[in-house]
Order: sequence, then structure tokens, then C-alpha cells
Amino acid sequence: MAEARTRRRLSPAERRAELIDAAVRVLREQGEPVNRAAAVTAAAGAAKATFYVYFPSWEDMLAAVRDRVMDDYSAPLRERLADDAPGDWWAVLDGEIDRFVDFTLGLGGLHRAVFYSSTELTPIDEERSATTLVARMIRRGVAEGSVRDVDPDTSADLFFAALHAAADAIAQGGDRDRWCSGLRDLTRRWLAPETSRPQGPARQ
Repeated sequence: MAEARTRRRLSPAERRAELIDAAVRVLREQGEPVNRAAAVTAAAGAAKATFYVYFPSWEDMLAAVRDRVMDDYSAPLRERLADDAPGDWWAVLDGEIDRFVDFTLGLGGLHRAVFYSSTELTPIDEERSATTLVARMIRRGVAEGSVRDVDPDTSADLFFAALHAAADAIAQGGDRDRWCSGLRDLTRRWLAPETSRPQGPARQ
């Protein structure tokens, strides 16, 4: 008779985090599986019923995974905002282009499963929202004179719309250097003060 597998004793918070970790792995590697709860609990080495102890529905799990992903992406943005020293904020935004593309491509199937899900997820809270954090950066940049006077919330929404379009195009085989160079050029021409903007025609 096979020896029974010993279950590890974990606190509720640890068990919940373990299930989220497993869901991240499953979604990254497979996208959204058909037998969703079973796939996640199998990856976590837990009983299938455990899933519903911590997540009443698949939508609750997706929201938790999304929050984990957004925490990972937003951490550097929060650190920059915590620094009280003036910053070259449009240059920071310029640098976010490569970071966003790398981060998004690294998500694999997780990106589509979480951010293009047909399910209705709870709103992202402000401390996790990259768009909200970028709007705060732009607002500070305007106040400190490194970003021209634009509407921060609208500009952040447009910035991420352009980033998502570029990342999707690159994921489908588009030339990364061409897309990232075009976005950097667009960002500089759009957000830099008049005296700092590139002159002449846009680069191809």
C-alpha cells in the first residue's frame, strides 16, 4: 500500500498564497484551462475542495491573480513616487516602455487570461493601479517642470493604451525595436516641455 502523502500545515494566509502561486503558474503556462479549479489545486498539491474554501468563484481567483501581477508591476512605480526628490518624470515614463513590454511578454498566457478575461472582475484599487500611479507621476512632473502641462489622468490612460497596443503587436511578431523606438519618440514629443522636445520629423 502506498504511503499516504503528508499534508503540510499552512496558515490560511499561506494556503491562499500557495493557491494564487499555483494559478499564476497554470495561467502563465497554459492560459485558462478547462477544469480551472482542478488544474490550480493539482499544481498546488492540494485537494480540489480547498479551492472553494479560499475562493468562492473563479472570478475571485482571477481577481487575486490580477492583484498579484499588478503588485509586481507597480512596485517600482510606488518606490519612485515615495522619493520626495524632484525627478525627470518624462524620462521615467520613457523608460517604462521597455519595462512594460518585457513584463507583459513575460506573462505568457497569464496576460490574456487575466486582462482580456470575459468575466467581470472587481476594480483594481488605486495603490495597485499602474494607470493611477503613472497619473500621479505625470502630475508631479507637471508641478516640477519636467513634463509639459497635460491632463494627468487622460494622459496616463492614453499612455497605457499605446503600451498595450505595442506589446500586443510585438507578441504577434512585430519588430520590438521599431515599436519601442516609436513609442519613446511619441512620449518625448508629447510629454517633454517645449525646450526638451526632439526637433525634426519623427524617426521611422
